[in-house]
Amino acid sequence: MSKNVVSRYILFAAILPMALSCGSLGKSGKKVNRMAGTWQAKPVVIDGDCTDWPSPYPNYDSKAMVAYATSNDATYLYVTVQSGDPLTQIKILKQGLSLSIDTSGFKNTGFTINFPLQNTDDLAELFAQAEGQKGGPSRLSRQFDQKLKKSLESANQFSLEGFGDCNGGYMVSQTTPCGIKVSMNIDEYKQLVWEAAIPMSTLYGKTRITAADAGKLISVCYTVKGFKSPSTKGGDNTGMPMNNNMGQGGMGQAGMNSMPRGANVSTKSSSPLAHLYETTKTWKFFSLMWGN
Repeated sequence: MSKNVVSRYILFAAILPMALSCGSLGKSGKKVNRMAGTWQAKPVVIDGDCTDWPSPYPNYDSKAMVAYATSNDATYLYVTVQSGDPLTQIKILKQGLSLSIDTSGFKNTGFTINFPLQNTDDLAELFAQAEGQKGGPSRLSRQFDQKLKKSLESANQFSLEGFGDCNGGYMVSQTTPCGIKVSMNIDEYKQLVWEAAIPMSTLYGKTRITAADAGKLISVCYTVKGFKSPSTKGGDNTGMPMNNNMGQGGMGQAGMNSMPRGANVSTKSSSPLAHLYETTKTWKFFSLMWGN
């Protein structure tokens, strides 16, 4: 055997293990922090109630101010997001939340659920200026909880991207052709609870996963869009699907949503309301689980 042939064989033998293990690597080639999945023995009821999930939620992003969890059974992937932070709740209800899933374990937004959709409702009623400080910094109004729940009632539309024939806009009460379900609610503890159930058939092309699929890496991204800064011309909120009072099955349109007229909120990090302007994106990597 020639030296060249031997060298090629040694090189191939060295590369093969790396190729076989690349499912746990990110795009940069670095190993990702894989989190243990959870086998869902009893199906999650998608109703905006967190009692189907561990308490407290096992994962938390302190910058985004959201807690999250995933689980799966043979037929569904279940995802939930929870936040008790009022400003994060405003962003989710008014700017929307996007959930992206990459079944290859990288950071590709192959499958995306946008719920709720961004809307153009005036937010001024959620804020109030400090007494005797006309034109001064805004604060949350005393009726914030009541008005936030009103915003929740109007957050009844979502859209799907990357799901083939299931792409498009839907009402939450509508049954989608591919069986995806979403729900959101604010519970008695003032926690906003977001839930989704995604059939394995939409992700892997088969009705059920099997024991052979256990350990497969799946990445999930939670994106909460910040409001456009009053000092930023043009803003950066384009591209987010928007609540456009669409009919059932109709598509929402991308649009812009700025802060309410008269709300003088500082964008400085020291401002208690600065979080409103921060867009957060949280990628996490989980393993599919298999149980009896």
